[in-house]
Amino acid sequence: MTMKNVMGIIHHHKNEQALQEITRHRCMASVPYGGNYRLIDFTLSNMVNSGICNVAVIADFNIRSLIEHLGRGKDWGLDKKNDGLFILPAASTQAANCRKVDLEDLFRNVDYLERSKEKYVVLSGSNIISSLDYKKVLRFHEEKGADVTLIYQSVNTPHPPKRVHSEAVLLELDSDGRVTELLVGKPGWQSYNLATDMYIFEKSLLMRILRECLRYQQWDFIGDVLCKQTRGLKIYAYPYEGYLAIINSIPDYYYYHMDLLEPGIWRKLFYSCGPVYTKLKDGPSTKYYGTADVRNALVANGCMISGRVENSVLFRGVRIAKGAWVKNSIIMSEGDIGEDTLLDGVILDKNVCVQRGGKLTGDNKKPLVIGKRLVV
Repeated sequence: MTMKNVMGIIHHHKNEQALQEITRHRCMASVPYGGNYRLIDFTLSNMVNSGICNVAVIADFNIRSLIEHLGRGKDWGLDKKNDGLFILPAASTQAANCRKVDLEDLFRNVDYLERSKEKYVVLSGSNIISSLDYKKVLRFHEEKGADVTLIYQSVNTPHPPKRVHSEAVLLELDSDGRVTELLVGKPGWQSYNLATDMYIFEKSLLMRILRECLRYQQWDFIGDVLCKQTRGLKIYAYPYEGYLAIINSIPDYYYYHMDLLEPGIWRKLFYSCGPVYTKLKDGPSTKYYGTADVRNALVANGCMISGRVENSVLFRGVRIAKGAWVKNSIIMSEGDIGEDTLLDGVILDKNVCVQRGGKLTGDNKKPLVIGKRLVV
């Protein structure tokens, strides 16, 4: 099945303060993740691996690092003369609103939609970690004759995931997979269908919906359109069974990073539906000195380790001095951890220096976050 008839749109996260210090200087899409990546890399790679060649990224707050990261899209094969990667402005640079999917952002860029020749649109959030083949979703969409297809994950366990947002979108389905009701709120039961903020529909339907939104000045795709149109539109749900992480808070960010220390999860995320692309950076391999003791850690290239690292994620160029002990922590690029320090349950943004003898502790429910370039 060809995907040349499909365009992708990645919308931005409205609450750019959700990750506190981590999103103080960058938008959600460009938040570092997994040692070498940014959050947007996963959604963008899913689209590219599925054969989508026309991708737009809607951005608003603190976009410098995002633009620097994406460039012209070369690392994703999107530096094309026709189609390729487009970075589009959001509807407003004013304070963030509470719309889950803001269709006013799409209306602001209606000329881009009109110029694009593709029949279908894949719409996705920028804070989703998954490995998904959109070709299968499009096939399901066409077979069902759907107007809108939502991608969801079924949760059925005595111990449901703790990292479900209080404003999660839950689905009620009939036996054919058609959505009969959308509910917003944290599930109070053990079995439920969780929408993932990924959708597919025809561009012609989107244009019609945008005209209606303009008429009534109601722009929330979930609350103002889908929740009210379960009978008027044929809304179906495609079951996604792979690894899923939706980053909405600091505990989410920490929890799902610790997931990456599980080899089974790592393989499922990075090897099931093609590679995860990111901006390439040359650098040396990590150097482990004789005093290094590293256990159950994800370590990017360019690190220099003389101390002890346990149950942690280290990004590029991190330095761990002799006598330091880093456990249950996330250290972003160019972190400098001095001698005889203790870090436990912390998240350090880029270029943080922890001086000799320092002690920083948090926990998995409330990790301690240290902002970019600070010296502690």
